[in-house]
Amino acid sequence: MAIAQQAVSVANMRDAAVAEAVDKVRVIERERGVNREALEEIKAVLKELAARSELFPAGDYPIVLDDRGQNPIYRLSEDEDHGFALYMTTSRGSKKVPPHNHTTWAVIVGLQGDEENYFYERTDDGSREGQGALRQVGHQTVRTGEGVAMMPDDIHHIETHGDVQTLHFHMYGLALDHLHERVMYNVDEGTYKMFGASQNIRDLT
Repeated sequence: MAIAQQAVSVANMRDAAVAEAVDKVRVIERERGVNREALEEIKAVLKELAARSELFPAGDYPIVLDDRGQNPIYRLSEDEDHGFALYMTTSRGSKKVPPHNHTTWAVIVGLQGDEENYFYERTDDGSREGQGALRQVGHQTVRTGEGVAMMPDDIHHIETHGDVQTLHFHMYGLALDHLHERVMYNVDEGTYKMFGASQNIRDLT
C-alpha cells in the first residue's frame, strides 16, 4: 500500500509540475509570439521541468513496440484544441527518424540518454513537386538538461543508439496526431513525401 501511495503522490506532483510548465509556455507564446527568442524561453521552462527528474522515472514509460515496430510516445499534456502538446519520447537501441519539418514550433529537452539531432536546409528552389534537396547545416546531441528549439519550417532528423533507455520531452504548438502537412525527405534521392500524423501516442495510465 505504501508503494502504491508513493506512486500516486509522484503522479500528482508530476501532473502539477507539468501543468505549471505548460501554463508558462502559453504565456510566452501569447506575449512573445512564435519566434526563435520565444522558443528559447520555452526551452528554458522545459529544462526546469526536466531538472525534476524524480517525477519522471523511466519505469513509467515502458517501451512496448506497436505492430509497426514504433516506440510509444507518451502524452503528458494537451489542450482541448490540441495545442501546447507535451510528450515524453522513449527508446532503447537504434532509432532513426528521417529528415522532416513539423509545420508548428517544436522544442526538445533531454532527461536521460542521448538524442542526436541533425539540422538541414533546402538547397533547391522548391519548383518541382516531390523533389527536395537538403544540405546538413548543424548537429546537436540533446543530453540531460540540454535542448533544441525549431521553428515550423525547420528541418531535422533524429537518431538514438545504445542500450540506455532514452527519455526526452518533445513539445509542439499543435499535437502530433494533428500534424497532417509534415514533409519527410530522402536525402540520398533528393525527394520528399508527406509525413503522416503520428499514430503511436499513448496516455499514461
